[in-house]
Amino acid sequence: MRRFSLGAWLAIAFTVLSLLLTLSLTLFSDRAASNQVREAIGANLTELAQQTASRLDRSMFERYREVRLIAQRLSGHTDFGAVRGEIEALQKSYPHYAWIGVTDTAGVVRTATRGMLEGVDVSARPWFRNAMDGHPMGDVHDAVLLAQLLGTPGSEPMRFVDIAFPLTDAAGQTTGVLGVHLSWNWASEIQDAIFTPVSRHRSVDLLIVSTTGAVLLGPEDLQGTVLKVPSVEAAGRGESGQATETWPDGQRYLVGHTRDNGFDTYAGLGWRVLVRQTLDEAYAPVNQLHRRMLLGGIAAALLFSLLGWLVARLITRPLLDLTDVARGIEAGYAVKAPTTAAYREVAMLGNAFNSLVKGLQANEAALRQNHAALERRVSERTAELRETVDDLRANEERVQTVIDSAQEAFIGIDFDGCITDWNAAAETLFGWKRQEVRGESLADTILPERYHIAFVKALAHFHTTGQAPFTGRLLRRTVVDRQGREMEVEMKIGLIHTSELQLFSAFVRPVTEPPSH
Repeated sequence: MRRFSLGAWLAIAFTVLSLLLTLSLTLFSDRAASNQVREAIGANLTELAQQTASRLDRSMFERYREVRLIAQRLSGHTDFGAVRGEIEALQKSYPHYAWIGVTDTAGVVRTATRGMLEGVDVSARPWFRNAMDGHPMGDVHDAVLLAQLLGTPGSEPMRFVDIAFPLTDAAGQTTGVLGVHLSWNWASEIQDAIFTPVSRHRSVDLLIVSTTGAVLLGPEDLQGTVLKVPSVEAAGRGESGQATETWPDGQRYLVGHTRDNGFDTYAGLGWRVLVRQTLDEAYAPVNQLHRRMLLGGIAAALLFSLLGWLVARLITRPLLDLTDVARGIEAGYAVKAPTTAAYREVAMLGNAFNSLVKGLQANEAALRQNHAALERRVSERTAELRETVDDLRANEERVQTVIDSAQEAFIGIDFDGCITDWNAAAETLFGWKRQEVRGESLADTILPERYHIAFVKALAHFHTTGQAPFTGRLLRRTVVDRQGREMEVEMKIGLIHTSELQLFSAFVRPVTEPPSH
């Protein structure tokens, strides 16, 4: 019976140990890395959903604020020809305003853009009733009265989001309603802005779901259907996160979900925002990582097995040398035993294990590269957020354009009584340019000296009590222009007091007739 040599046993032992150690470390590293990558992919989908919800809220807030400002400007106007000019200009400033109209208290449309629905009774429409009840925002709905007038350019039904505010007179009595139908197409623009860069690298679907579970925006086979999946229910409870679930089409999806929470004074409409990706596509990076880790582990195991055979030969060589010496002595030769090199061989074995560590370090380097890729994705998302901020600034510039194009003089005043805004009509009325008066005291600029004390007292009363009785009413006051000439004007002062914006807004027009007594 043939016996194995010590070198062979050592080689077999090194080979087996190398295979077991390398494969164990590879499997452990693969599992840890796979879990991290899965969590990162799900978190990325959740982040996309949160970005979309935030952008929807901010965009809706801009429309809410813009329509509210126009409603404040139109309050007290009885010239419907001038009112039509104002709402036509508003529609041109933002083409997604499909229809803008003003009704009386009975719900009859008195004037509207392009004259559509003028004379029609809309008192039964939800947006009119909601505005009269103090609820300015309405959820997405199909066009009813305007479908035939506006036409449907595509196969998709025309849908609107309603924004409506009541109009009041100088006494604070409701005189009608300003109603705006915002085309739902703007949501598709938001979808394209966020998901076009993402779709270059992977395929994801965005869904916007109403409070009733109806799909407002999403794949064509789901639009208009009622969606009942756990992610919709979780988003309805205000939870943001990720879920792996089976959808009605039988496919498994990884879904990031959240809910809109409103912005500033806009309370939101309770929309659920879902971003989904098929499980196979979502976890494709994980499968690639599996293959790479497995191939790397096998290659490392083979390499370490070869090193084991070499180390075994080096370990047994001193024993063979001693055997030769013993045989030489047995044969009668005067043979000097060589100096042992056992410590050097042990050092070589240590180098072999260092090679094993280098293999593990190579695996860690691969993990760091994956982490760097995730950081690049985060950087891309940060760039998209910057684009969102740029869009918000563009919306602010559009509101400023509406104010600058107003026919009446507009003056913005901060809570310290200093001028913050001054449109072209104000320059014409008073004679000062905007850059000359911005930051200056309103009292020192346009008020006669005899009214300075009253102005200071009114501001002090507001700072003390938070009450501004001079807002929301049509006031008649005496002011002076740049040459010091006094004139009678009518002004309507509005108050905007939010966490991000605090100012008084005043629309001013000269009075040509003498004041009544």
